[in-house]
Amino acid sequence: MKKLEKLTIRLHDMECERNELRGILANYTNKDLNNRLNFELEMLEMEHKQVMSALQKLPMEISDALDKCKGLIEETEYFSYLHGRFLRECNPLKKSVRVLRIQNIQLWKEQIELQKTCEEVKKLLKEAHEKICDPYAEQQQVG
Repeated sequence: MKKLEKLTIRLHDMECERNELRGILANYTNKDLNNRLNFELEMLEMEHKQVMSALQKLPMEISDALDKCKGLIEETEYFSYLHGRFLRECNPLKKSVRVLRIQNIQLWKEQIELQKTCEEVKKLLKEAHEKICDPYAEQQQVG
């Protein structure tokens, strides 16, 4: 019974709160409908001003972009000219490097041949020295 009483009292309190909130809501919608419409109109006007401001700035931005494009085109043409000039100067240098590499290989081969020849001459000199010096040393010992 006590629980039933408590629940009945709570139900009554909730109904009172509900009725109070309905009254506030009904009052709010009637009074503030015009305010909300005015607020939405002001927001639309602000958005309109922002769009119009952006549209007014657009020709200047397009002009700046065109100027930058012209500058970049000129810079590209200049670098293209430099690149062509570099290529014209680079080709003879490549040919010279190729010729020098071939000469270097030939000189390396000649150096190897000279080293072989030098070793052969050293051998021959050693043999000649032995042939000449050994009999002379024997003569010295005998004599």
